[in-house]
Amino acid sequence: MKKHTDSGFTFDIKEDHAAVMEIDGDPQIVEIPEQIDGVPVTELAEYLFSGKSCQVIRIPLGVQKIGRYGFYNCRNLEELWFSSDFTDLGSGAFTGCHRIRRMEVLMNDEQSGLKEILSEVGEELRVHLYGKVEAMLWFPEYYEEGVENTPARILMTEVHGSGLYYRNCFQGKVFHFLEYDKRFEMARAQESSDFLREMVYGRLNWPTGLTEQAKIQYEQYLKEHIEQIASDFIRQKRGEELEWLLHTYPLEPGQKELFTGLVNLADKVKSPEILSMLMEYQRLHFPSKRRSFEL
Repeated sequence: MKKHTDSGFTFDIKEDHAAVMEIDGDPQIVEIPEQIDGVPVTELAEYLFSGKSCQVIRIPLGVQKIGRYGFYNCRNLEELWFSSDFTDLGSGAFTGCHRIRRMEVLMNDEQSGLKEILSEVGEELRVHLYGKVEAMLWFPEYYEEGVENTPARILMTEVHGSGLYYRNCFQGKVFHFLEYDKRFEMARAQESSDFLREMVYGRLNWPTGLTEQAKIQYEQYLKEHIEQIASDFIRQKRGEELEWLLHTYPLEPGQKELFTGLVNLADKVKSPEILSMLMEYQRLHFPSKRRSFEL
């Protein structure tokens, strides 16, 4: 039975579940309802978002399947929310979705459809896992290029970027943090400092599945680049991240000059909140020496 609702969705309602078949108009933000007439929504139809201008799409708990070409040429899509209930992705679902950058995944179980989505999206991605698993993961961009071997008359595929290798950190539908962390040296050799900053911050601040060996490699990178990372956080006015950095990895007494540079930068970018935090940090870690007088 098909039913159109005032919320702008057309559903195909079966006895115990419903599928979203159509969406009215061209909304920028779409939030699929979890139920219709007391029946759980479990499926999104083929080509559902095809050609739409949606920027943010939120898929509720209980949706298990997305049909073929479900997001085909959804060119403005930047952010996608879904849960680990989703495990069945139709072919070509994200073809043409080149602006997507963020995914929020509610983890009710270790298994999910994340691997299937990542295999379709080659762009750089920030994936936030929350629920039973809490992690902030960054996946590098990659692309494949066909290169002709003229003497052999064969077409060879070359992979550029470390992103493909990061997308293979799964056993079945379960993500493996150990395999993800093993690839850091590859990312360090191929990815930008901006990307590495976010990857390192994500793994150290949300250390789910982080072994001591992996922690050491991330910390080593962070300490080697702490001035650049702290300066980036100040320029981007990310006070919370800067405070985490300086309190988790305090500067050494010999780094007073580095700290003074950070204070000057905070003043230059006109960030009173960060400047106030740095002044308190200075009071605790670089206190002014009191002058003493001999009588």
